[in-house]
Amino acid sequence: MGWHKFLKNLDSSLYDIQVVSPRNYFAFTPLLPSVTYWYVEARSIKSGNIEFWEAECIKIDAANKKVLCRSNNDKKSEENEEFLVDYDYLVIALGAQANTFNTPGVTENCHFLKEVEDAQKIRRSVMDCFERASLPNLSDEERNKQLQFVIVGGGPTGVEFAAELHDFVHEDLAELYPAIKDLVKITVVEAGEHILSMFDKRIGSFAEKKFPKRWH
Repeated sequence: MGWHKFLKNLDSSLYDIQVVSPRNYFAFTPLLPSVTYWYVEARSIKSGNIEFWEAECIKIDAANKKVLCRSNNDKKSEENEEFLVDYDYLVIALGAQANTFNTPGVTENCHFLKEVEDAQKIRRSVMDCFERASLPNLSDEERNKQLQFVIVGGGPTGVEFAAELHDFVHEDLAELYPAIKDLVKITVVEAGEHILSMFDKRIGSFAEKKFPKRWH
């Protein structure tokens, strides 16, 4: 979100501004646990002296003040061209990627919550779990296995996602799958002694008091 704030505070009448990004929208990541997102599309950015390029930066030539970019077009054709963007001042705001801490199996077996597509994929996955758990030929053990959700990380995203998942299960899916709603188990795994440890202790304590009443 740093680039967006910087861009909003920059006077486009004084500078020739060019934005290069592989996405043509802006996702407000704190709302991803709610599967709610805000977009800033390319046409919204193209105002005043601002130009937007849907592309990836592949090389920076600091000596000559040029950035080599490659078109982000999905079509594998000549349209995937490389081009140069000149600059006087270069702002690098790449954001962050999910850190697996080199834990084996994370990339292959876990969902990350960093992009809009991640939130949508998780929602579909949860729905699929309920669909499978409702099949009449499953044993109790197989059914319970489908309805155990583990969230790694007791920070703001993990805690909020746990709350959103609980509400989604008990307010929406409970009506569609009343026979299995009570089998759902939501677990938050945190390496530290307390959840929300980056905030005031009172906030973490309040959240922890709520968890035993609503989650296993």
